[in-house]
Amino acid sequence: MSDYTTISLKKDFVTDVEAYIEDEPFSSPKEFIKHLVLREMEDDTEISEQEAKRIGQQLKELGYVE
Repeated sequence: MSDYTTISLKKDFVTDVEAYIEDEPFSSPKEFIKHLVLREMEDDTEISEQEAKRIGQQLKELGYVE
């Protein structure tokens, strides 16, 4: 059994991330997204359920999630 899983992201989103990190010290979109997620997990500030829903709706409207 593998200790890893796969997360699917829309190609447009990955292309946007690649362009964003072009001059940054990240070797790949995967590394950048992992950095962001870990940073958020370390943040003591929690968001409300309402805020999470708002963010989810924004991502859906931008076409990043279905």
